[in-house]
Amino acid sequence: MSVPVGILTVSDKCSRGKAVDTSGPALAQLLSEAKTNNRWVVVTTAIVPDDKNLIANTVQNWCTPKSYSAGGMHAEPLCRLVIVTGGTGISPSDVTVGAIEPLFTKRLPSLATAMVVGSLKITPMAALSQVTAGVVCDAAIVLAVPGSKKGSVENVQQVLPALPHAVDTLMARSGTRHLHENVEDTSVDNREAAQAASRSVLCSCSREDEDTTDAGSATHSQHSPDTTITKPIARAANDLSASVVRRARKSPYPMIPVAKALDIVLSNTKTLQPVDLPLCDIRAGQIVARDVVAQENVPAYPASVMDGYAVIATDGPGDYIVRGSSTAGSKEGTVTAENPLLSGQIVRIATGAPMPPGADAVVMVEDTVLLESTHKINDAGEEEEEELRVRILGSGRVEPGQHVRSIGHDLQKGTTVLHAGDAITTVGGEIGTLAISGNRLFSMYVLPKIAVMSTGDEVIDVLGEDASKTGSGPLLDALSYGAIRDSNRPALIAALSALGCPVNDLGVVKDDPDLISESISKALETCEGVITTGGVSMGEKDWLKPVVDQRLGGQILFGRVAMKPSKPTTFATIPQTKNSTENNGQQKQKFVFALPGNPVSALVAFHMFVAPAIRLLSGHALNIAKGVVSGWDNTEEMLSVLRPSVKAAFEGPEITLDRVRPEYVRGMLAWSQKYNKWTAKLMDQKQQSSRMASMQSANVLISLPCGSDAKRTVRHGELVTAIVIATPLFTF
Repeated sequence: MSVPVGILTVSDKCSRGKAVDTSGPALAQLLSEAKTNNRWVVVTTAIVPDDKNLIANTVQNWCTPKSYSAGGMHAEPLCRLVIVTGGTGISPSDVTVGAIEPLFTKRLPSLATAMVVGSLKITPMAALSQVTAGVVCDAAIVLAVPGSKKGSVENVQQVLPALPHAVDTLMARSGTRHLHENVEDTSVDNREAAQAASRSVLCSCSREDEDTTDAGSATHSQHSPDTTITKPIARAANDLSASVVRRARKSPYPMIPVAKALDIVLSNTKTLQPVDLPLCDIRAGQIVARDVVAQENVPAYPASVMDGYAVIATDGPGDYIVRGSSTAGSKEGTVTAENPLLSGQIVRIATGAPMPPGADAVVMVEDTVLLESTHKINDAGEEEEEELRVRILGSGRVEPGQHVRSIGHDLQKGTTVLHAGDAITTVGGEIGTLAISGNRLFSMYVLPKIAVMSTGDEVIDVLGEDASKTGSGPLLDALSYGAIRDSNRPALIAALSALGCPVNDLGVVKDDPDLISESISKALETCEGVITTGGVSMGEKDWLKPVVDQRLGGQILFGRVAMKPSKPTTFATIPQTKNSTENNGQQKQKFVFALPGNPVSALVAFHMFVAPAIRLLSGHALNIAKGVVSGWDNTEEMLSVLRPSVKAAFEGPEITLDRVRPEYVRGMLAWSQKYNKWTAKLMDQKQQSSRMASMQSANVLISLPCGSDAKRTVRHGELVTAIVIATPLFTF
């Protein structure tokens, strides 16, 4: 079983970046190498100072059960095991134990004793440690261990053999007798096998269906919600060092709910640091990181909004002497502050030109008649004409301020023109506003650079140089038997471009572990993450998971999701050795989204998980409350920004609901002016995951829940949740 773990480092120095946390990574490594039936998966880490409130809030947030989906599904905490390292000594600043023990719903003094007794065999200083253990929210086991790298690892090692059974007991929803029957009176030599056997608790149906097997999260839709279905977890399905005959016959990865998968993705995604950029480097899709304040008035002078004549409003209609002209960008003319416009005089003026001193209104040229002009030959021999007298007609209404933009009319100095959290759109208005603000640099969140690659010996590249060079006509060369053209990579690149992301196109990589490993590793040197398609299921050449797990030292946080399509969607983090520390001293992690090879599955998974992560990386959640100091508060407000959705009336033929997994069908969202509501029309009745045509022109994923005896279908006119993936339409 895969158990989610949180590691919290308590250290003033590490939290301020004055020291590097070594205990947290060491504990994560210990758990990843542990030879137990449970597979410990570190889903979240944090560093906080020696502050009781911050420590308590973080632990409680990680341990509090959160309902991930409807339909009777059990609430789940972010973590089932939390290890707090640091703050367990006897100095005045050591407050960890005092912070977390009030949270315990059950105390586990024997675990604490085991840690102390084992550590005393190594050092007498263990007697000075305040290690403690307990259960928080009746949902997660919490251990508090010393802050040193050596001490933290030694303490956890003392109780590690007991932790799998402790977690199993805590998670048992229908009694614990079955957990003890096979482990009593077992020797050390066969204990691991006995524990593994005790994990195979089957439901009462005739077979163990891998699609309904979940690590304590999903439930069998045809059985009581109290029935827990679990099984032993192996490592990656394909071992790089083993032959095909030894590959796993069932996926070792638990199938987790969609909401839990998204929670894991967002909990392991951090907004990139903002940078100062000149206007020419700002792109649509970026988020403003700091308020932009206007440095000057726009306009900086009173300006005309019409072509006509600058006048003194009290003069009214009549005949006037034309005293020169004022055009946009022209220098000060004959009318100056020392020699202003006088009654009986007017100045010809162009749109945007500064008002001459003394004038307070503009009359449109259409409301005037030329009375007299000059005609002469200038020194260059060119013919010149100049207006001398003009009549302002009675139709020309003249009032003070008429057709004049006052100083600061468009933008006043000191005004906030864009706020932190505002997005730069493709409309152009934000860029135009920044351009007139008088600032040279703007603090912006960076759009993450993402690498994209397709995998597969059968996949033919349609974007590379070979595709453009082969053949002499408008058609590509005919496919050989068994080959397919790569539609995944072009589609994902288009989707990333719509989010504003720069893309590193890795092309098509053959089914070779060395090539896949090299491509991902090199890409992560310059990119924030890699998106791959193909090679994530149970085939003999599905190498993505084992490459990440066995070659790149990555941590696969989930390998299957309870959804249709896109079940094999995989999310992993990979530690970076170059430029490896972030501002808080933690080792920098980059992500890999390994998406299914079927075209629709890849795009659905992208919009469900990758797009929200990219928006979070890009700063889209800047102005949204994130809950407590650490962890992810999966609120509706968050999702409205990172993965927006609306309620809409379903339009299409009746659909039979899947009994095991929620389904995400492709549709067209439109606002009906006639009916005053959103409608979601099924785009294509053939919704197979291999049929890219079902994604064509789709702007929503229509979320269909799991079916039941009480609810078997979705019918025309029913309200459904439509997850928005592109701009909705409007109908009349």
